Amino acid sequence: MSVQLPPYRPIKHRSGLKVMGAAFHALLMRELQTRFGGYRLGYLWAPLEVIFQIAIILILVGNFRERIVPGMDIMLFLVVGMVPFRMFQRIATRALGAAQANKGLLMYRSIRHIDVIIARSFLELMIYFVTSVLLLFVLFFFNIYANLENIHIVLFCWVTLFIFSFGVALIMMVIGYYGGEISKIITIFFTILYFTSGIVYPIHIIPEPYFSYLLYNPFIHNIELIRHAFAPNYPAYHIDIIYFLKWMFAVNFLGLLLYKFAERDMIRSK
Repeated sequence: MSVQLPPYRPIKHRSGLKVMGAAFHALLMRELQTRFGGYRLGYLWAPLEVIFQIAIILILVGNFRERIVPGMDIMLFLVVGMVPFRMFQRIATRALGAAQANKGLLMYRSIRHIDVIIARSFLELMIYFVTSVLLLFVLFFFNIYANLENIHIVLFCWVTLFIFSFGVALIMMVIGYYGGEISKIITIFFTILYFTSGIVYPIHIIPEPYFSYLLYNPFIHNIELIRHAFAPNYPAYHIDIIYFLKWMFAVNFLGLLLYKFAERDMIRSK
């Protein structure tokens, strides 16, 4: 009696790029569900957070708001500062628990820890970039206009800030894996950074020598350049974007180096 064998079907081997794309898509969908799946307002939380912070500041400054920021409307000033900082902060702080939070997905060989950071970082970039565009449209309806002639500079600043944030995220992931309770100190650090980066006040009001000390903060140079691009009358004499780019390369080099040394330990703990 002859046995009828099923027709031969060759196994299709997917290319490395297709495997990477499938892994990235799976991670991105998981991050979307984790980030917004439990909230009724979903994606609206990102712009609402910024709007709430701006409303509080405007209430506090009251009638003095026209005198606070030279050459720029204070609402545009706050939007341009808060949204990129929120992106940077979310990318960095969410990386602290990335190794532990995605252990289920990391069981698959095609998914590595750095893929998780890429997916999380890209999601935050999309969320806050769209938030920035949305809030600029809102300001437009209030007759607050942003100069779009230098939009290429704005996009350059967003891309370089994202790369900078990615490097910091790699460092945070390694710190979160080995550090334990150190994550609480990191939260305090970002609170200090928020108030020393000129997010809610123009750094020009700070007297010397403290003004010069603030300029050691690389984040300031990126945000201030975005403000100057949107409002050319906003002072730009203190901006040194090359200084920021040096920090960007240094942070990514350090992040990749730390990740390379820690990857084997993180893989063993899957």
